[in-house]
Amino acid sequence: MTIIPFPSAARCAAPASKAVPDTLILPIAPQAVGGLRFASGKKAVQTLSPVAALEEMGRFRGLNGVELDGPGDPLATIDATLATIALLKQQYPMVHISLTTLGIGGEQHTAGLAAAGLGSINVLADTFDPALAEKLYAWIRPGKKTVALQKVVPLLLAEQVKTVRAMAAAGVVVTIRTTVYPGINAHQVGEIAETMAALGARAMELLPYCPDPQQADGPSSPTRMQMEQIGTLAAPHLALSIRQAADCGCSSGSACGAGISAQPGLPQPSTERPRVAVVSATGMEVDLHLGQAKTILIYGPRADGLTCLLETRQAPDPGSGEARWEQLAATLHDCFALLTASAGQRPREVLGTAGIRVLITEENIEGTVDVLYGGGKKQKCGK
Repeated sequence: MTIIPFPSAARCAAPASKAVPDTLILPIAPQAVGGLRFASGKKAVQTLSPVAALEEMGRFRGLNGVELDGPGDPLATIDATLATIALLKQQYPMVHISLTTLGIGGEQHTAGLAAAGLGSINVLADTFDPALAEKLYAWIRPGKKTVALQKVVPLLLAEQVKTVRAMAAAGVVVTIRTTVYPGINAHQVGEIAETMAALGARAMELLPYCPDPQQADGPSSPTRMQMEQIGTLAAPHLALSIRQAADCGCSSGSACGAGISAQPGLPQPSTERPRVAVVSATGMEVDLHLGQAKTILIYGPRADGLTCLLETRQAPDPGSGEARWEQLAATLHDCFALLTASAGQRPREVLGTAGIRVLITEENIEGTVDVLYGGGKKQKCGK
């Protein structure tokens, strides 16, 4: 999904002195499985379809690795994650691919991920104590419904253990990524490292919690000296790296790893796909959910070069499941983007795989279409 206007997709700013990042972080996961109590109130980050992720990868040269991470959990939308890995491996067979996850469902997907080419996995593990986990998490949703924390926290902790053990046994390098919350979990870092090492993890990354300036209550950020002292608890068990707040410019309530987050640009027209599809109830604003659309407005350049409404096309009837979105992709065979106020995950995936970027917006149609074609028109289309 892409949201217009685009928010910054970066969780952390890349160091200014580094022209080419070692690792590119691709936000491919639209569905979250948990939320932290101390997370910042950031705007939604755009997510990339498998095809869009491949396109974003092509913008960089000299990358050593790709990390599939956020804004949700890659294991929650496993089909899209596997498709992304397959595309990246096909085009860039030597690039190391990792993903970051809370770990729910990791054991059952280990074989498929390893076969697809996953090289390493970062498991976000901040505590083994259920009581402390309830202090850290605001909600956890292992399936389609949020479950009471008292019931679901033990499941999360058990799933993390299973995921680490299964991934390590499959030859996937496991790194434990732990955010340090002073006064909450700092004293448990050594236990986490020792336990995870026994399960097969190879490394641990310690990241400082960075408070949201707008949050009045909550833990403070650990100092550099505190992080180094806490690191001595983990160092005997796992290869250790410690990040400081200044290392990544982190200002939110969530941790971040090394690398630069992808900030995809807008899709662009091509010879094969020169047009834009729009769903609208009024014909003036992008104000309709894709699933409610009966007709599709098609915009594109006329013979004289002006971008206008060219035609309308019939949307496939509802009720045919995934086939509906495959039919829609065929109907929009000459479109590089589709504008809608909202769209479900599966249609976004199907259309994205077909080369049609779904853009979420509620702006004026004419102005938004102009942006996709490079700027405002000097003339208006004749009616």
